[in-house]
Amino acid sequence: MIYTLTNEGIFTFVSPSWTLLLGHPVSEVIGRSFKDFAHPDDIFQCLEFLQKTIGEGIRQPDVEYRVQHADGSWRWHISKSVPLRDAAGTVIGFEGIASDINARKRAEEALRQANKKLNLLSGITRHDIKNQLMSLDGFLELLHEKNTDPEYEHFFKRIMDAEKRIASMIEFTREYEKIGVVDPAWQDCCTLVNTISKEAPLGKVRVKNEIPAGTEVFADPLILKVFYNLMDNASRYGKKITIIRFSVQEQNSHHLILCTDDGCGIPANEKERIFDRGYGKNSGLGLSLSREILDITGITIHETGEPGRGARFEIAVPTNNYRRRTLPDLRKGNA
Repeated sequence: MIYTLTNEGIFTFVSPSWTLLLGHPVSEVIGRSFKDFAHPDDIFQCLEFLQKTIGEGIRQPDVEYRVQHADGSWRWHISKSVPLRDAAGTVIGFEGIASDINARKRAEEALRQANKKLNLLSGITRHDIKNQLMSLDGFLELLHEKNTDPEYEHFFKRIMDAEKRIASMIEFTREYEKIGVVDPAWQDCCTLVNTISKEAPLGKVRVKNEIPAGTEVFADPLILKVFYNLMDNASRYGKKITIIRFSVQEQNSHHLILCTDDGCGIPANEKERIFDRGYGKNSGLGLSLSREILDITGITIHETGEPGRGARFEIAVPTNNYRRRTLPDLRKGNA
């Protein structure tokens, strides 16, 4: 339906479809404030939407809100609007188009509830499997202590390795179900690398962070796992590695977040296989999970280093998912 509002939020026009969708006669809407129809919890964001349109004089991102039907029920709507100007160019109101999204909202809520139940079930299942693994580990230790035949030693080792892989897979499912649960947001890469370099098991390996302060990418909050996995894998498998370096290359079509090291590198025939789930010396899940996390917002990751001369991971960020935030000059306050 089409509507127009004054700068104060008073309806000056609504199309006949208002009555069809919400049951109110058009004559009862004209001259009244949108606040009379909007849900109390949504009024603030609607006001903010209108005030930004007035202040900036341009179309704002769509806003979602609830409107009361004549029967007392609430319907979800989404609106897009443009400013109306007088002959002098001053914004004097808004013209908007609203669409009913109630069915979509119901479907989203049903999906949320289904995911909640699935996550609960998977959490209980993980807990039970871990308990059984602990029991298995205890019996295996007892059996190992009683065994005196070295011929069976390699069998014990293989069983214990399998145990570790199962435990790692359980942890993977726990991390995987978090992907996409929290909405993507702007993530400060410089800060993340600094924080994670203090937490990752790096041993004597140094991390050199050359990412400029204020460099942000629009990504799933689990991107911190990506940086952690890159550091962890480099320190585990880099052999002669002494340093891991993070830097940025800004380009036209996309920007690169680079993770390089001076280790042994990745063989040419493994550069894509390392991202396959299950491939690797341990669980082989870290890089697979990393690629999934980045893919949420269209970010890609590839390994392009020269074998024998260190690994080079390129995280390619679309231009609209990358920004350099201007940091305040703290010196000005001390002048």
